[in-house]
Amino acid sequence: MRTGLTLFTLLSLAWLPAAAEIYKCIDEAGTVQYADRPCAGQTTLIKPAAAPGVDAQVAERRARTDKLLRAYEEEHAEEQRAQAEAEAALQQRRRECTRARNWLTRVSYARGLYREAEDGSQVDLNAAERAAVQAKAEADVARWCD
Repeated sequence: MRTGLTLFTLLSLAWLPAAAEIYKCIDEAGTVQYADRPCAGQTTLIKPAAAPGVDAQVAERRARTDKLLRAYEEEHAEEQRAQAEAEAALQQRRRECTRARNWLTRVSYARGLYREAEDGSQVDLNAAERAAVQAKAEADVARWCD
């Protein structure tokens, strides 16, 4: 138990800044204590070792790894954006195809087609106008569905 406490105390002290002063105190009974100021009895000043510096090669390797990881994350995000855009374009194309086919069906089977005159009245389309509307509907189907 006493060894565990001493070990814990030493490990706890290892985290103190290098400028901190640590004193090892031994009283008349031989009990060892650690304190931040000198004690009565035998006292020894302990200077904790500074934390080891980071090796330049390790730091450089870490920086390269981080750079590669960021590049991968950016590339992955770009791929996801491109995939989302492609999916949105495909959905738009499907909607437009459905709309164009529905319009072509309506134009093909309608008994009469009309346009609105300047005065707001309906004027039936003649054969040439009807053929133009039919051709446009077919072109829209070809554009969106093929």
